[in-house]
Amino acid sequence: MVQKHNMIKVAFTIIGGKSSWMGGINYLKNLLFALSQLEEHTLKPVLLVGKKVDEKLLKEFEGLAEIKQYSVFDRYSVKWFLDVILRDIFNLNPFINQIVVENNIKAISHSYIYGRDLKCLAINWIPDFQHRRLPHMFSKLNYYVRDFRLKALSKYSDIIIFSSNDALEDFKKFKAEYISKTKVIHFVSQTSNFEKKSLSYLEKKYHFSGQFFFLPNQFWVHKNHKVVFEAINLAKEKDKNILLICSGHMLDERNKKYIENLKSYITDNALENNIKLLGKIPFEDVLLLMYYTNSIINPSFFEGWSSTVEESKSMNKTIILSNIAVHIEQAPAKGIFFNPNNPEELANILLKQLSNLRGEMSAEEEIEKNLQGKTIEFASQYESLFKAYATRL
Repeated sequence: MVQKHNMIKVAFTIIGGKSSWMGGINYLKNLLFALSQLEEHTLKPVLLVGKKVDEKLLKEFEGLAEIKQYSVFDRYSVKWFLDVILRDIFNLNPFINQIVVENNIKAISHSYIYGRDLKCLAINWIPDFQHRRLPHMFSKLNYYVRDFRLKALSKYSDIIIFSSNDALEDFKKFKAEYISKTKVIHFVSQTSNFEKKSLSYLEKKYHFSGQFFFLPNQFWVHKNHKVVFEAINLAKEKDKNILLICSGHMLDERNKKYIENLKSYITDNALENNIKLLGKIPFEDVLLLMYYTNSIINPSFFEGWSSTVEESKSMNKTIILSNIAVHIEQAPAKGIFFNPNNPEELANILLKQLSNLRGEMSAEEEIEKNLQGKTIEFASQYESLFKAYATRL
């Protein structure tokens, strides 16, 4: 075991800066958990958060990182605004450098912090280039700001992590001159640490019964809920009891009418008994719904590396997913692919799945062993990033 005083302090922030992007929060939890599973701990995670952060959010990271609170991480505070201006315009980080020196931090990771004066290693994660692939889903201002910041991040970061080769290919078109800084590390989702409550618990809590499909994606336009709703409407003609359960934050800041349009589709087609929208629910319940569902669904038009797909893989569940390149790269063993623009194809798949009884779950010991192996590999790949920079740490 590496002694505590020899450990390298690596700082992280809440990915996305707010609690609405559950994908970012779960990614960070998965990474920190993976690091905690290594036999020899060479890295000591430090989580930098604001002083006004939600206490419930902090509890999710207890035991995974040392937590330090500073007002510069409170969004829209005076210090936060100054920090953003200094970084975006002058590529300077005086407030961050003070924290780095004060805490003997050797690297800042996954935090969108970069600059010409940073007094530690800058490791940044780019989930995807959605704004480049789907520009019509962004305002001109949003597109410009995102592009501007990613260019600066590419220039000033020491290491740039991607979760997929698909995203790396986009980066080659975006900033090929910085390709030597890049590394692809597929993340692994943890799905075993939850109480296996009964199906009746879920049925009582969320008011449903019987077999169901589960779509656990945020309600953003590119997540493509509509094709599944259309498929349910078609499949209902042959099975009136077909049921789809959806969970996820029900707001898209870029298109606030999106959720209302989906709700109208449900009403207009009398699908109230066939589609249930749960909104944002506890992650333990998300995992329970995954555990008991006939099949998980991910119809997305675009992903960086899908958490939903990784969770299905970790649980050895069947997943019905769009045939986009990154989903094919993720290669779930129990994946069934479909054209995300073809509700008829999806409806036929759903009906076929309903005719099959849920197969027996693989032995949970086997699932746990496979997940543990992938978790250690994930952590080891991340830890290996520091070897080339050992003399700077």
